[in-house]
Amino acid sequence: MGSDTALYIAIAIGAYLIGSFPTAYVAVRRFTGKNVADYGTGNVGTMNTHRATGSKSLTILVLAGDMLKGAAGLTLGYGVARGGGADVEVGAAVGGILAVVGHNYSAFLKLRGGKGLATSLPSVFWFVPLLGPVWFAVFFATVAITKLMVVGQIVATLSLPIMAHLAWPHQAPVIDALAGLIFIRHAPRLKNVLQGTEPKLYCRTRSPGGR
Repeated sequence: MGSDTALYIAIAIGAYLIGSFPTAYVAVRRFTGKNVADYGTGNVGTMNTHRATGSKSLTILVLAGDMLKGAAGLTLGYGVARGGGADVEVGAAVGGILAVVGHNYSAFLKLRGGKGLATSLPSVFWFVPLLGPVWFAVFFATVAITKLMVVGQIVATLSLPIMAHLAWPHQAPVIDALAGLIFIRHAPRLKNVLQGTEPKLYCRTRSPGGR
């Protein structure tokens, strides 16, 4: 095994563990005594924190924490790669992507987790800064038309690799990986959309069974 490969493996493990920290679970349990996974979609992430608690401050706290995990994984990858003389872009990509994997499939929650949007944002902005505003523009436009947040999230996410391949092909593999991780976690709710059972502008507190 080459030294660079060993560095990338170390980055992957470290970033995965960083991403695995269950921000929403810890914050909601600490401040309300609730299990965030028992509410809304059962997702352990930012949006479900609001569904479970109705608290804007807790939601912002979880959003910041989930974004910080993505930034920390990215920074770890960049720093370790640079210190070890490896490719810093590869290191940053491995760190950013594995932080999202950890968030989505947490080692501390029996591989349950969030959906990766907030944790992906630092990597999206770092690799292709213009794609961040693109995501938000497509998201808000889609939600305005459909009144379905999950459709906005999916359409906005799928727009990123398309734009990346057209305008930033060198960074496209990273964007593909991030978008794929987000889409996989959102895809199960497409069944609700097709059946017409997905709530409009879903933000109410409810048990996972009431999706």
